[in-house]
Amino acid sequence: MANDKPTIDYEGAWDGYAGDWQQLYPNLNHIGDEWIGMGAGAASSLEEYNTLIETQFIAPYIDGNDQVLEIGVGGGKTSSLLLQHCKELVCADISAQMLAQTRDRLRDDRVHYVKLDGLTLSNIPPASVDVCFCYDTMVHLEPRDIFNYLTQIPQLLRGKRLCIFHHGNTLSELGWQKFLSEWQDNLMGRRHGCAFSVMTDGIMEKFLSHLGYKVILKDTTSVPRDCVWVCEAPGN
Repeated sequence: MANDKPTIDYEGAWDGYAGDWQQLYPNLNHIGDEWIGMGAGAASSLEEYNTLIETQFIAPYIDGNDQVLEIGVGGGKTSSLLLQHCKELVCADISAQMLAQTRDRLRDDRVHYVKLDGLTLSNIPPASVDVCFCYDTMVHLEPRDIFNYLTQIPQLLRGKRLCIFHHGNTLSELGWQKFLSEWQDNLMGRRHGCAFSVMTDGIMEKFLSHLGYKVILKDTTSVPRDCVWVCEAPGN
């Protein structure tokens, strides 16, 4: 009998993570507070990592007039930073449990919540946001899934059409160490939805150029394991 379940169950993996989180981190306040950037070579504390994200990738590009879409909100760590700078925020995630955690954290003032299906962004109205922000999410997405999202994001944008994308870089020193720590647990075409994907800056550059994104910044130093891009999405 054919197996109709996806090879990579992103939704089940992150719903499960949210369910187990309190037991794993009983001393933390919010999901995401455990991601402090240490493994990525970017920071050694939550405060330091949040400051880096805000000062390097949010404050210079997002202002109080912007409607922002965040894809993959997790527990709302970066969402809480974005909300301090933008006019309104759309929080989108494949995990209903993660969306619920983010809603508990941010409530409903100036925030909208969208459940994704992993394939489309059809629940988000066309030309409804000025900025698309995706941080600490693409590190878990397979390259084809990243490309799929990149094909759909431009139709959602208006105004400055700005995008901030963060993904892993397997060819960096820390990225290669991450790959070596996980490869044996993700074989035969299957892997856990929380595992890191095999992705590089070169692949992302090809994706962006093929789809017509204009690169404003490519940053491989602020988060040494990974790569962060600031781009202008193509017009429809």
